[in-house]
Amino acid sequence: HRLMGLRMLHIGNRYFVNGESLDSDHADAWNILARHRTIEGLLLSHVIHSPDFMEQLTLLINKGYWYFQP
Repeated sequence: HRLMGLRMLHIGNRYFVNGESLDSDHADAWNILARHRTIEGLLLSHVIHSPDFMEQLTLLINKGYWYFQP
C-alpha cells in the first residue's frame, strides 16, 4: 500500500517521490506505483528480478512510503 499523501511526479524520464529524484529505466513500473494506491504482486512481476528497481523500491519501502498489509 502507498502511504496516504505520498506525492509522485513524472517529468520526462525522471521520477520524484516526495521530492526525492529517481533515475530509472523502469518507467512502466514507476507509473504503476504512481497510479495505484494498492499494488498486487502481478502488477510488478515483470520487474521483480531487476536489481536496480528492487533496490530503489526497497529504499522507499524502508522510508515508509509503501508498506505491506496482510
